[in-house]
Amino acid sequence: MTTRIYTIPLPEATTPTDQDALGTQLSEQGVLGSDAIVDALSSEAADLTLIGQYALGPYHSEVVATELEELADSAIGAVSLYGGAGSRSGYYQIRSADVEPVHAAGRDIWEWELSLTANGTRKSQFRAVETAPSQPDPGHPFGNGMSALVGVPSAARQVRIVDSTSDPTERIRPTPVDTVSGALGDVDRYDVADVAIDEPVLLYDVPPDAQADVDVHVYDTRGRDAKFLESEDGRVRMWQSVFARDHEFTGNVVCSNGLVRIRVDEPTAADATAALDVEAWDAGASEWMAVDLPSYADGELETQWEPVDVDLTHIGQASVRAQVEFEAVAGTNEGDVYALDVELERGRSDVEVWVPDSVAELPPPDLEALLEPAASPSIVDSGADQGLVAREEVRL
Repeated sequence: MTTRIYTIPLPEATTPTDQDALGTQLSEQGVLGSDAIVDALSSEAADLTLIGQYALGPYHSEVVATELEELADSAIGAVSLYGGAGSRSGYYQIRSADVEPVHAAGRDIWEWELSLTANGTRKSQFRAVETAPSQPDPGHPFGNGMSALVGVPSAARQVRIVDSTSDPTERIRPTPVDTVSGALGDVDRYDVADVAIDEPVLLYDVPPDAQADVDVHVYDTRGRDAKFLESEDGRVRMWQSVFARDHEFTGNVVCSNGLVRIRVDEPTAADATAALDVEAWDAGASEWMAVDLPSYADGELETQWEPVDVDLTHIGQASVRAQVEFEAVAGTNEGDVYALDVELERGRSDVEVWVPDSVAELPPPDLEALLEPAASPSIVDSGADQGLVAREEVRL
């Protein structure tokens, strides 16, 4: 089995020393409901150093190498290392990544070296989703629902909700509201707005491959219409995973949680085309189906609103957030500009659309109508954030 760190393959992953753990002196301080803060107290070697190469051809080698480099610099906390040598499996923080093409004149083979800091294993850590249900103000005009659904992989076991990740005083064995089937796995959904704890924390244990598949992801299509290239030999992913908020997109921006995905075509100097498309996963047909959004061209709207800028503000395992700026390019409100905060969470079959805190006016009617078929009607934001919690902190 190929070694992977989170979603990224590490072919030919080897250690350049005789020991996996070299004893970096570290100070770890647990933070409520989040990954531990790990501070190096010395310049000793990392807990685990892996080296290898990507020799997948010019296109795929560069795609995967860039993904690895971005993951190392991302805000995503400790992630799973699994596959390959079982003794290395566990949760790690990427301390540094050195990723370069072997030859300066060619980009068909890339070398990589990862330095990792250990954060424990499944026997020492629980997965944790910290939540902070709230009602943003001014909110949105799409409904007044009060649910705050939080998704956990259906493969998870020992699911419980606690009120703290340090000596919790309240513990609940929750029952999921329902289970939904996504493109890459099933998700159990829990309504944290219906829990008698102010800021509930969901704890659970799950195999690493089952977690990564149902997380929320951002992709750069790199000019490819389909995520996978299908052939008689199988399929190959063509879209690049994005982990850096300042990633320079060469194709469309896609945010997906396996149940719903948003595709934004931003205008550029070379191509002024701008478009917003939303798709929903049809589990019965096992394919993505377009969500029918109203159109100015078809006479359903009096103003043509187009997305002109996507500013990624958060890329995490449990949620992805962005501020999208829309411009009225034709019709009644031509020339107007309006920005909205958009959030996609794990397990949600709709998109959370919020008016930014600094904006007093609700969206113009035609912009509201454009987004309404895909927008969540709930006025509660779950505040879900993925991390780890040491088992010893939540023992009875």
